[in-house]
Amino acid sequence: MLSEYLEPGKILLNAEGNSYRELLSMMLDRSSVTDIPGTVDKILEREKIMPTALGKGIFLPRIVVDDIKRTEVLVTLNHGGLVFDDYGTGVANVIMLFLFSKNDDYIALLAQSLRLLNDDSLRSDLLHCRKADDVIKTVNDWEKE
Repeated sequence: MLSEYLEPGKILLNAEGNSYRELLSMMLDRSSVTDIPGTVDKILEREKIMPTALGKGIFLPRIVVDDIKRTEVLVTLNHGGLVFDDYGTGVANVIMLFLFSKNDDYIALLAQSLRLLNDDSLRSDLLHCRKADDVIKTVNDWEKE
């Protein structure tokens, strides 16, 4: 369940940033990753090969991190949308950064997240959350349905 990986301290509401690199760095600053610049570089290298902008304002960057024991999910929400100087023309409203551990079933977690974010009403509810705890509750409620 996605909600099991969500923590209030890893959710940014109304985050701002002009570059994708800057936003990823801000998100990673809330993670257990020690080499933030190196991890950002790896994420951006992966993005060149397989972009994770899925349309509808959804970005799902992801990477397998060798030295973490448990998968971490970091979330950034911006109702107005972010346009990054270094990414192209896509607008980002929901960015869910997955730092996958080799110990977890990350394919199932990613699949569930895709189903969740394809629900227009749920995505709208997430974008209207005012607190990080509300984001977790919204996801948890959806998972129970």
